[in-house]
Amino acid sequence: MKITAKISLLALLVLGAIFPSVAQQPKKCQFNIVGTWKAQISPTESRLYTFDANGVLKVLNASGAEKPTEIATAKYELLDDPKAPEEISITASGKNRVFGRQQTTMKVVSFNDSSITCQIPGVGETRWTRVDPDHYYIVLVARQDEFYDKSGSAFPVVIKTAGGASKIDAAGVYSEKGTATFGAVPVETYTEYMRDARGDSEVILRLEINSRQYERALNVVKEWSRRARENTLLYTLDNTHSAPMPLNNILLIKAVTETLNLCQDELDLYQLDYAHPSDWITDQYGAEFVPFMYFKELRRRNEARHIEYKKFQELVPLANVAIR
Repeated sequence: MKITAKISLLALLVLGAIFPSVAQQPKKCQFNIVGTWKAQISPTESRLYTFDANGVLKVLNASGAEKPTEIATAKYELLDDPKAPEEISITASGKNRVFGRQQTTMKVVSFNDSSITCQIPGVGETRWTRVDPDHYYIVLVARQDEFYDKSGSAFPVVIKTAGGASKIDAAGVYSEKGTATFGAVPVETYTEYMRDARGDSEVILRLEINSRQYERALNVVKEWSRRARENTLLYTLDNTHSAPMPLNNILLIKAVTETLNLCQDELDLYQLDYAHPSDWITDQYGAEFVPFMYFKELRRRNEARHIEYKKFQELVPLANVAIR
């Protein structure tokens, strides 16, 4: 890679660490209790705690295959910092009782995207797991030998399946009639990658993720789609001596993938930081080839979690894609 490209991208990566909005990466895991959480109280019985965005809690009893029944309602409040609360205050409505009391305050011991561990007076330490009827996926796709410089398309695809339909968003470098283009990827382009890779010139990694990982990744995809649409990309011909498109794409894919481990180390990520010699990809390859090699390395590291094509067809309905 040319030394000017290395210096300019490294400078922007440092800038992103100082100003997180540049790379669209939150600094730390943020607490979000809205949704439904399950506490298993016996092999056949569990409690469901549904928190809405207006401070209302509903407690339901779930037993076997029977439909859950509501047993109490309450008001709740996140104490201290709402993004990382130490305690949650719960006040039951009327004659209701939650955890055997009309009013209680439970301590938040720890949390991540999919679980909360809390200390409840009279109950003890309890772990809740998030319940979500929808499913979420991220697909990382890249190709070589597609454009004149032997590079190719490279972009992340984020997917939500709900009610038999798939909502799909993608952004990055893609081919528009053989020309490299950066921005929101058209539906006819990303659906062409919803299959197995065709030889060594392509790499595809399919992963199931949780709702919070999906939301963070989607925010990055939408932000870079907006930047491309409004011509406000961070790299332009005016501020770099190198081709700006690959540099913008590196920042996009770095931001998307790093959101996945923000709350829990689920994936084996490669540190794309231009630090020699640990970051051998950027040391050995030009910016236009970095996404392909990066996705290839992620596929190698996370092969056990990769969803094979046949299974992916069963999980993600493409016949009824919600185009946004």
